[in-house]
Amino acid sequence: MTVSTSNTDGCDTIYANNITFVRWTITNGDDSISQKANSTNIHISNCTFHNGLGVAIGSIGQYNDTFEYIENVTAKDIVTYGTKYVAYVKTWTGVAKGYPPNGGGGGIGYASNLHFSNFTTHNNTGIFAITQCTSYNGATGGCDTSLFNIHNISLTGVTGTVADTDVVAVLQCSAASPCRGVSIEGVRLTDMVNGTVPAEYLCDSVVAPQGFGCTGPVGGQNSD
Repeated sequence: MTVSTSNTDGCDTIYANNITFVRWTITNGDDSISQKANSTNIHISNCTFHNGLGVAIGSIGQYNDTFEYIENVTAKDIVTYGTKYVAYVKTWTGVAKGYPPNGGGGGIGYASNLHFSNFTTHNNTGIFAITQCTSYNGATGGCDTSLFNIHNISLTGVTGTVADTDVVAVLQCSAASPCRGVSIEGVRLTDMVNGTVPAEYLCDSVVAPQGFGCTGPVGGQNSD
C-alpha cells in the first residue's frame, strides 16, 4: 500500500488486537504507523517510511484517571528515509490540563513488550525516543508526573546514516514511574554531515539500561 500525505498519520490502531502491517510504503509528515490506546499484538514488517516520525507508541495517557495499555508490538525489517525516528514512545504528563481532544493528561496504565529490530536508516534526524512530556497546547513541564509506566522495550540492529546528530536515544521517562527493561543493542550509524559515529544516550529516570550506558540527562532535548 502506498500513501502520500502531509501532516497526517499513516495509520493508527486503537482498541485493536492482532493487527498486521506488511509491505506498507508511507510518505507523510507525522507518525508513520501509530499504536494508541488498548492496542495489542501488533506486527509491522517489511515497510518503508519517508519523512514522517517512524513507528509511534502513543500518544497515550490523555484521559485523566483512565487505565489504558499498549502491549506486544513488534516492528522489524523496516527502511526509513529522512524520518525523525525509527521508533518512539510518547505519553501525556500526569497533570491534566484542558480536555481531550486538544488537552488532557493524567492517564494511567502501561506500555510493555515493545520490540523494534533490523532498521535501515537513510539520513534520519534521530533514532529512538521516549517522552512523557506531552501536554496541553504546548505547555511545558510536568515530565516527571506521569504514572503511565513504560517497560520491557528493545531496539536491536539499526544501521545506516543520520543527518547531523550524535544522539542515538533520548529517553525522557517519568520519575513518578521510571522506565524499566530498556535494551538497545547493535546500533551502527554514520553521521553524513561530519562522518562521526553517534554514541550519545540521554536519559531521565531509566532504571538499569541494558546494552548501553546513559551518557547524560535529557536536558533541553525535544523528543516529541
